[in-house]
Amino acid sequence: MTAKKKKKFGAEYLFAALFLVIAAMVIGWQLTRETVVSDVTVTGHRMADPGEIRRVSGVEEGLHGDSIAFLEVIERVETLPWVASAYVSLSQSGHLRIRVEEEEPIALLADGRRSALVTADGIQLPVVLGKAIDVPILHGFRVGNTSTQTPDTLTSEPFRTASEFLQQVRRYPGLYAMISEMMVTESDGVVALSNESTVRLTFGHGDFDERIRKWQAFQAQVVAEKGMGHVRSLDFRYRGQVVALE
Repeated sequence: MTAKKKKKFGAEYLFAALFLVIAAMVIGWQLTRETVVSDVTVTGHRMADPGEIRRVSGVEEGLHGDSIAFLEVIERVETLPWVASAYVSLSQSGHLRIRVEEEEPIALLADGRRSALVTADGIQLPVVLGKAIDVPILHGFRVGNTSTQTPDTLTSEPFRTASEFLQQVRRYPGLYAMISEMMVTESDGVVALSNESTVRLTFGHGDFDERIRKWQAFQAQVVAEKGMGHVRSLDFRYRGQVVALE
């Protein structure tokens, strides 16, 4: 028996494949230019107002594809406070779709009568009436501007400490859901209030993953047997132990 020889693909095959790819791109681009927008839909939104997204996009029914600067549409939509990123596509049937990905808040800032949601990067977002987000209340930070294209951003060391803690504890959804309120103090660092029997939880200024795991172990080993009714505060700052005050 003789082995079959493998076919060798020369430069002509590579050229032909490249030509087909370029031709497909040109045809698709030409069809997009000739397409007339028949409707505009927004997807991926929860907090952002789809009507506001359509208005800011500047795209209306009846526009020709060749008159739409897609990058400019994306840039305009991304100026909205809740929109982290946007993607725009136009089908050959005229359906223009704007898909957005929203900012993800980690806490609700409470500043007297003013409030704002805040991301891990400190970006302040407006609270949308009628749309609840289950995040802890964060005290001790000023609520600034949330309504313009350049919302106020928290950059202080205490906020960075709070953000680091919240990002770590979010890896433990059950524990994160138990935090009702928190703040950062100069002496004790991160201090949180558990919604289970309103227990005071002290985590300090760092080593949060280790201290959160101690909290998780305490919940599994102690609370599961005795409950939290007898505990007033828990301090996780000490190596190898949890200090409980009853």
